[in-house]
Amino acid sequence: MARNINLKPHDTLEQWHDNIKRTRNNEHKLKMLVIEKILANPNVLAKEVQDTFFISPRTMYNWINAYNDAGLEGLTAKSKKGRGSGKGNKKVDDEVFFRLAEEIRKSDKKWRGKDKQAWIEKEYGIKVTEQSIAYRMNKL
Repeated sequence: MARNINLKPHDTLEQWHDNIKRTRNNEHKLKMLVIEKILANPNVLAKEVQDTFFISPRTMYNWINAYNDAGLEGLTAKSKKGRGSGKGNKKVDDEVFFRLAEEIRKSDKKWRGKDKQAWIEKEYGIKVTEQSIAYRMNKL
């Protein structure tokens, strides 16, 4: 059974057309075009939208839910997780390593990797691997 699609009213069709024209990101533009097709014809069937844009039902409904929740902002591309950006890893600013280098210079003791790790965790509340610390310290 074919079903209709329900969108919350965030923008008028004219506003939506203006937004599409200004968008340069093609992935974002595709999402916007899917929503535009539904805005232009509220009685359009889900299957027709999926066939027109060659997208799966799950993808289409994910985009519709994102739009219904947050409007245009909900459709903006989220940053993709790349290698090394897992749950426990946070990108660490150079400032952390500059401060660590300064701390090491002021100190008389010999700093091991574990000492550097402990200092960063104590000062910034983040865990960084010994390898990452060594790599970043060599870059300074």
